[in-house]
Amino acid sequence: MRRVNGMNDRWHVWGVMALLAACPGGLTGCRQGAENAAAVAVARPEALVTPGWVHEALASREGGPGGERPAGRGPGRLVVVEAAWVRPGESPAYEHGHVPGAVLMNTEDLENGFPRWQLRPLEELQHVIGRAGIAPESTVVVYGRSTIAAARVWWVLGYAGVADVRMMDGGFDAWREAGYDVETGRPAVEAVPFAAPPRTGWLATTEDVNQRVAAADGWLGDVRSVEEFAGRTSGYRYLEARGRLPGAVHLGDADDGSPLYVTRDGRLRPPGEVLALWQRQGLVRGDDPRRFQRDVVFYCGGGWRSSLAFFHAWRLGMENIRNYSDGWAGWSTQYVADPAAGGSTPGWRQVPTGHPVDSTPAGTPRRSNRG
Repeated sequence: MRRVNGMNDRWHVWGVMALLAACPGGLTGCRQGAENAAAVAVARPEALVTPGWVHEALASREGGPGGERPAGRGPGRLVVVEAAWVRPGESPAYEHGHVPGAVLMNTEDLENGFPRWQLRPLEELQHVIGRAGIAPESTVVVYGRSTIAAARVWWVLGYAGVADVRMMDGGFDAWREAGYDVETGRPAVEAVPFAAPPRTGWLATTEDVNQRVAAADGWLGDVRSVEEFAGRTSGYRYLEARGRLPGAVHLGDADDGSPLYVTRDGRLRPPGEVLALWQRQGLVRGDDPRRFQRDVVFYCGGGWRSSLAFFHAWRLGMENIRNYSDGWAGWSTQYVADPAAGGSTPGWRQVPTGHPVDSTPAGTPRRSNRG
């Protein structure tokens, strides 16, 4: 899903306000909380790699750091993917410089286009993945110029059945800052067959979420901006519906411009800091450290920001988590092709889905009344 242009600065301010609101002791309290959070164990540290790790792996034809799989493309090989949304008819930034050997994965190929941008069927996703030279047994490292774009592609690859998929911390900016070489143009990619069982437990469908709303079962973690959560904006120029899922818990804005899930330089915040934020909002782990006390479904407008929240939880080792990929747009709105339609979605008519919506005013994030 594409964000409203010009909103990032305001969302950043709201993100800072949310962070301060979540820290009773102000910035000092946040720093102290961060120190405690830094001690939280990361159950899946391999999920996030540094530019240095990628550089060493690409430079070695014998094997990656620690004797991991050798670089290259094809089954059992390392494939580096640059994730980006490429506007139709525009030249991608990728062509002007990318990690050497990286394959471009356009999110347009993973989603069903304007104005819906919902996840394509599994068979289509796997076709796109194989076309990028990725086999189920490949080790894939995803990076981007946008953190949430990289997280979106990371989540799609994992859901579709790639066994070992990782993210490069800091994205393309961190690669350039490290002084590593870049490649231009668009290298040829050899397609490979891709067929693998999906990780169905990663995906929450609208039917799944509807059952949870009706039963008040589990937690619905909203990682949109405060303004979206409060129903003051839909968050998207082409989406009219405003509000939130009934009973949702606001977990802070996971967008690139917010300081809650990534730092200003685009690197991910330590998972323990994110966990501390969630705990302050009522999401706590149970006796089993691999599980929250209740199942958690992350959602945003259309699966990008929620993929980043999911990634943080995944690194922590959490098992009872899902991503509602269709998000608020999928919950609130059906798009019907209509040549006579105008307004925010020319050529489409927006129809409410009939799912219950919470649109009561909310000025600040709040803890769910379901705990």
